[in-house]
This record gives sequence, structure tokens and C-alpha cells, in this order.
Amino acid sequence: MLSDSQAVISHKKRRLKDVSPEGWQFASDANSLKGRELAARPYAALTFYWAPLARQVRVRGPVVRETPEQCAADFLARGAGARAEALLGRQSQPLADLAERDAQVEASLMRIKSEPDLVAPGWTLYSVRPESVEFWQGDKQRRHTWLVYLSSPDGWTKQMLWP
Repeated sequence: MLSDSQAVISHKKRRLKDVSPEGWQFASDANSLKGRELAARPYAALTFYWAPLARQVRVRGPVVRETPEQCAADFLARGAGARAEALLGRQSQPLADLAERDAQVEASLMRIKSEPDLVAPGWTLYSVRPESVEFWQGDKQRRHTWLVYLSSPDGWTKQMLWP
């Protein structure tokens, strides 16, 4: 269970980048709302829901920033349009005019063409280090199955939970 001092970042969908021994990875600009929230409280919950299958996975744990080299590699692996948008550093800020956005993205694309190794200064690859992983399987008769795996110094323990 999360305490009041632990933040759950859930206001915007993000693409899962990788699952590795380092954790469940996603990226964002460190100066965005999400980045500022993670700097203040580096703890998150990631939820993945598949409605047609009535299945859900939830991962909770502390969040760490990966190395500058990993952040740069993640940024450079993105498509040109995504990099151009990220270079603007305006994620989640109000936008008054689509033409202004288009002009700024076009200028950013030109910059990427002239500086192909350019990385947005705030681009950050984060890893959620799981303390718990929950698996939920829905059932039409409401006989759901809910399993939670909890991390401890001795390894992982599995519990079934009441739905």
C-alpha cells in the first residue's frame, strides 16, 4: 500500500521502453510535470490494462534516473519527429496555436538535421525498481484472481489477494 508521502505518477500515458534487471523503463523530460513530480517523490506505479482479456499488471516501486549515456541513447533511438518535439522542452505546457507548434517543430527538425547527435538536455530515462508486481485476471462471474509478488531481501514472495 502506498503511504501519503509516496507519489503515484498517473496523469499521462507513457510508453514502456524496456523491462530489464534495472527495472521497468520509461522516458520523459526532467522539466516536465512528471519529471518534477519524480524529482520531488521518486516513487511510481505503472499500470497496464488489457480490456479485451480482462487482465491487468501493476508495478510499484522507487524510480531512479538512468545514466546520462543511457538517457542519450534512448533519445537518439527515437524518431526525428519525436526528438524535434522533445527538443522544444514544452511537454504538457499549454498550447495556444497549432501553427506555432508546427513552426517550432519544423525549426527543431532542421536543427536535428544539422546536429544529428543532439540530445535534449532534460531527456531522462527512468526505471521503476519493482517492490511489488500485481497480476489481476477478471472473471465474468466476478470471481477475479489477484496475485501480488512482493520483493524482500530474501527474494520474491507470492500472495493471493481477495478481489
